[in-house]
Amino acid sequence: MESDTLALRRAAGSVLRGVRRRGSSPQAHDRSNPLKPQLAIDALLAAMRAAFGLGEQAAQTLLAPALADWRDAVGCADPVLVPANAQGPSAEKALIPLPVPSWCAWLIDAGVLVPDGPPALEGGRAVLRAFLAVVRETELAAVELFPLTFAARFASGAASMHVHLAISPPFASEGWHGPVSLRAAAQRVAAGRSVPLWVGPPASPQGAGGAGAEGESVATWTTPSRPRWVVLRTREGREPQALFDLDALWQARMGTLPEAGRAALAPAVPVSLRVAVDVGSTSTVVVEEDTASSGALGKKLLHEPHRDAAPSGFCRLAGDAATAHLHGCGEQLLAPGGQLPTALVAANPDALRRVLRGDASADQLWLPQAGPEAARDAVRADRFKSPDLMMLSDWLAAVPDADPAQASRKLLHAYGLLLGRALAAAHATPLVAPEGGRWTLRAPRLGAVEAVVTFPPCPWSAAAAEPFSAVFAEVAAEICQGLRSAWASASHRLVADPVAAKAARVAAAEDRHPIEAFADFGGLTLQMTVRLPRAEGRPAPFIAGSSMSYLLGGERLIDSAAFAAAALGGGALREAFSANARRWRQLIAEGGHLDAGERRSAEAARQAILGTVLSLIRRQLEGTLRRAAPGGTGLRGAGLRLYLLGEGWKLAALDVPNADRERETLRRIEEWLSREPLLGEMPVQLQRMDKRRLCDGALRAGPGPLDDDAAVELQGVDAAGAREAHKRWFAVPDGADGGLSPHAQDPWWTAFAAGAGEGSLLRVEQWFTTDAPFLTGLSAGKIAYDPGRSLLKQWIDLSGPSLVALRVHEALSA
Repeated sequence: MESDTLALRRAAGSVLRGVRRRGSSPQAHDRSNPLKPQLAIDALLAAMRAAFGLGEQAAQTLLAPALADWRDAVGCADPVLVPANAQGPSAEKALIPLPVPSWCAWLIDAGVLVPDGPPALEGGRAVLRAFLAVVRETELAAVELFPLTFAARFASGAASMHVHLAISPPFASEGWHGPVSLRAAAQRVAAGRSVPLWVGPPASPQGAGGAGAEGESVATWTTPSRPRWVVLRTREGREPQALFDLDALWQARMGTLPEAGRAALAPAVPVSLRVAVDVGSTSTVVVEEDTASSGALGKKLLHEPHRDAAPSGFCRLAGDAATAHLHGCGEQLLAPGGQLPTALVAANPDALRRVLRGDASADQLWLPQAGPEAARDAVRADRFKSPDLMMLSDWLAAVPDADPAQASRKLLHAYGLLLGRALAAAHATPLVAPEGGRWTLRAPRLGAVEAVVTFPPCPWSAAAAEPFSAVFAEVAAEICQGLRSAWASASHRLVADPVAAKAARVAAAEDRHPIEAFADFGGLTLQMTVRLPRAEGRPAPFIAGSSMSYLLGGERLIDSAAFAAAALGGGALREAFSANARRWRQLIAEGGHLDAGERRSAEAARQAILGTVLSLIRRQLEGTLRRAAPGGTGLRGAGLRLYLLGEGWKLAALDVPNADRERETLRRIEEWLSREPLLGEMPVQLQRMDKRRLCDGALRAGPGPLDDDAAVELQGVDAAGAREAHKRWFAVPDGADGGLSPHAQDPWWTAFAAGAGEGSLLRVEQWFTTDAPFLTGLSAGKIAYDPGRSLLKQWIDLSGPSLVALRVHEALSA
């Protein structure tokens, strides 16, 4: 403001010089004789003119229309927004707005307008009693207080909506360097159309308040520092608005708790932290490793792995706690088993579309929050780790114009930023400590943080050669940006999944398993890498290893099982499929399990999934060993260490409670391999790498290259008429070969593709082209394949989900 408080009080006092009675202190003054409304209006306008250097005409044009003479009060010309949850016997009194034009907030801050208590509801009006603090003497600076009354009518329709307000971070501390987010939401009492909202700072004649934010039903205003005032406006009709005092809302929410105060930085050595993050297709795990011995540290985001919730980084200021999470105003994140869903929530498709276009920031989205029910009108964007995976997402139907590659990248960036902020808020939470016979708040002194991010060593999408490491480097940078909200400095490092797995492995007392195989069964792909030893005294292998990836991840196989079950259930096939797939995914995301009535489907899916995936792993191992050491020479006596990475493996135990799922998954895989060994008599040591162990390994992995030596990608399958056909699986076909076709008598191929006929099977998008697709065995006839790429990979990428669906359908039909 351009004038100090005394100058503003003198400007207001000049209007009141003709008033004969003198002002006095609030305790001694007779409040029953307030200033006449018109006189009070003139004084307010005079103070605002002095504050912003306005001419009389400008003040009459910009400010005067907001005030009206009600005879008994200074009235607001427009009705104010008084939500339903500010009225009635169980009202949240802090949600009663100040019945003044929002520009009056500047005069309250300047000490010219002094509220005499909180606003209240009287009949059909919101009423605020206040004082004008003025100086009328020319030479002296004696402050006189004159009472006045503000009043405003309720806006029609305001009583039909509930309002939620939440702020992040959930504390006031000098240790927070990031932005402050204020989220507002309006929910109609009766189901109906959404509420267009605007939330932002008080109005200013010169636009000094800054810009706010708008949205349908939910809007988030982000500011550089913690504001005192917030204006909530509904953008319909006469656009009624409410001016709230955030300090009053904060005190009403926190009461007399020590957390209601402002925290000071603890006088301690800055604490350092290393945090490992594994962003999966369906869930994300964070493991935090701090050096708390150097000083006091705040909370961890996921400090208890078996809890189903984590702090959201928001404090709910107002609104029903039971429904706050539906609008991003909840205080707990959804975290079943200590894993955060890899998903973002938007209030509606338009809000998500605006973020994807770059018209709105990531602050308009939020991480899924814990609560008794899921948001009904909100859009939950998931499966965005890769454009290929995102094409399987249901929410794309709500945003049909989204470009998969651009949307995937944008959502990954938003997810990283919001995750980093949630981590920062958790660690910067002040500690309540005794001091001088009372409780005080101490904010941890946070020094340096390193984010270690794991990544799969494969392409980000089938259409682009860009590796995951390049994309996840950007995600790690966004995580660091969020962490810098509380930490003095933040850096990141990438670690490939196989490197993290090797660092986390449990070594046996007598380790005789030098052959290593990594099977990453994720949401989109099944990735396999085989590493062979180079031992002294043994011939070097022909190849050091091999790799292959198939578009046959857990998400596709959930669809396969849901499709097979839907075909047997009667009714509309597409609707039944969507319901089945949605239920399975919801169970995984929220930590549930299939009930007794669904165990038959779970058993059929388990048999089909394990049979298909382990068969591909066997093929990879057998072919690699053939090519590396023909006749087995040079590898005699060696054992195999098989690393099982990814969340897809847990589909083998979806009928088991979430807390026991990992243990039961490993037991069932071991039981399967005891019946059908991978490599005959060769001993196999299983190393199950869930996300938490993978993160532990990433923290242990030292600095170095992002990955080991590149492994050869296997090409083709055994071909008819080819000399030494077993080697052709590793050959790189060229155009002269005219393509490689499977040998009709290849035992592995015969067993693997049993029931698939002679050609290919339907692609996923062709499943619903007929009402009875299984009558033709999901056959799609012959398809032309690119001879320059692996035929087996192309066949599985196209036909793999249908092959699994056939096996599930066959088991359920028996």
